[in-house]
Amino acid sequence: DICGRDGDKEMIINWLTSDTDNMLSILSIVGMGGLGKTTLAQLVYNDPRIEGKFIVKAWVCVSQEFDVLNVSRAILDTFTKSTENSDWLEIVHTKLKDKLRGNRFLLVLDDVWNESRPKWEAVQNALVCGAQGSKILVTTRNQKVASTMRSEQHHLQQLQEDYCWKLFAKHAF
Repeated sequence: DICGRDGDKEMIINWLTSDTDNMLSILSIVGMGGLGKTTLAQLVYNDPRIEGKFIVKAWVCVSQEFDVLNVSRAILDTFTKSTENSDWLEIVHTKLKDKLRGNRFLLVLDDVWNESRPKWEAVQNALVCGAQGSKILVTTRNQKVASTMRSEQHHLQQLQEDYCWKLFAKHAF
């Protein structure tokens, strides 16, 4: 059960299901630790209203160490549901492009800390070949990460007091 995030959920689902002329759109959910960014992203990712909107979906936990090869390989592995062992970035990117080419995809990058634009652009280079309407949803604590990714931003606010009490009561009893 999720308390107090209905408005946030609806805004993100509307963003995911909206038609766009962009080949790739990015939205970052920004907020301090513990606010429920990942939980909100999971709620949206599993919502039945986005079923059928994307040919392929993938969820990748990025964490603090942002290595272009490892992140690209993790994205490829998740999209293909297999394991890529190549140590060559170009091979990984070629396979990723082949998988995504012409397919509308949803990629969730959870817990991104990378502030390096060149590193992000190196990963993004393999993602721009998806079909029109492809989306990347990012969770991050840092607004600078969202700026680095040149994404739209949704700032997650603290829960209102009545939702906090409701959540507390759920866990306490």
